[in-house]
Amino acid sequence: MPNNILTGDVIVNRMLAKMAEVPTFLNKINTQYDSYFGGRGARVGDSVRVKVPQRARIRRGRIADLNPINDQTVTVALDEQIGVDVGATSAELALDIDDFDAQYITPNAPDLVAAIESAILQKVIPQVPETVGDYGAFDDARTALEAKARLDNNLTPAADRIMLLNPSAQVQIVDGLKGLFNDQGKVGRQYRTGEMASNTLGFDWFQSTLMPSLTRGTGAGYTVNGAGQTGSSLVVGAGTGTIKRGDTFTIAGVYAVHDQTKETLGYLREFTVTADHPGGAGTLQITPAIEPTGTRANVSAAPASGAALTIEGTSGGVYGQNLAFAKDAFYFVTADLPVPKNMEAAATRTWNGINIRYVQGFDITNDMFVSRFDVIYGGGVLRPEQAVRIPNDLTL
Repeated sequence: MPNNILTGDVIVNRMLAKMAEVPTFLNKINTQYDSYFGGRGARVGDSVRVKVPQRARIRRGRIADLNPINDQTVTVALDEQIGVDVGATSAELALDIDDFDAQYITPNAPDLVAAIESAILQKVIPQVPETVGDYGAFDDARTALEAKARLDNNLTPAADRIMLLNPSAQVQIVDGLKGLFNDQGKVGRQYRTGEMASNTLGFDWFQSTLMPSLTRGTGAGYTVNGAGQTGSSLVVGAGTGTIKRGDTFTIAGVYAVHDQTKETLGYLREFTVTADHPGGAGTLQITPAIEPTGTRANVSAAPASGAALTIEGTSGGVYGQNLAFAKDAFYFVTADLPVPKNMEAAATRTWNGINIRYVQGFDITNDMFVSRFDVIYGGGVLRPEQAVRIPNDLTL
């Protein structure tokens, strides 16, 4: 029997259920909901605080040294509001929820999720400093194993590691590894679906058409200008050409160290540029910060004056991006939006850390009920050491 009172609660619950079926990326990262705005509702520009999982402080010797309960947080701007709007006549609102779903929710939920995922991926991928591979085709097991080793060295939890590929990389890796596996079930799945199998080479493998590509700048010949620099900026001297946001580089003599032991890992620490540099002498904004001493030390030594920068990739090259990561590498946070009064229907709901608001009003001019679904959110990198980029040539 048709539901003649299709309430906001019923509609928003169904929209959340449909949105939960779609994500490739959002349901594999740290999603949090901030209830602080539950009374008045959040607005673009408000900030929330996201908890960063705490790392242990290790004791040496017999005397106890209790780990402090120190909930580290980062301040996150709710800088995006996104939504989808639909119009329905009175007759259409008399449908039962399944028919309303088929006409208005199912066609729109995937596009709303895709728009959010695309925006978050565009934001976080250029901030991942570590890369592996040769910037050519991603078609060999060694590259995936190198990504695994980097995560291992950074003490990333071994469970539920994800490898997220763009479509060209999916073709390259399945074709490149088709003759190497003896597990017939996995080979069969690859043959049937054209996708890598789960629990392979240390990762569960997924594909997303939303993975961005990045264009490398034209920079070359840059050197460090001034010894002993630390922090999230680096003054460079001689050099020419642009350095683009997302470009990754190493510094001669600056090696990565183990997160706990601080022993050199045998490869140079990678940094990524977080803001475009127009060229020539100046200051690069970088991540991670250069920290040669203390409990947060991540490099064997501060860079020497005149040390050469090596920017990875080919000048002007366009590279697809792939990610090997664990859940806490990235975050996605939502909050309540204001729920207006005196509307035909209005509701807000949260599921798995994602909040959505539904509001319905009447357009008297067009004799139509106008409905809107809205999400206000922020996102970013939470623990960059738990992610590795694999740039690839997009040629199939």
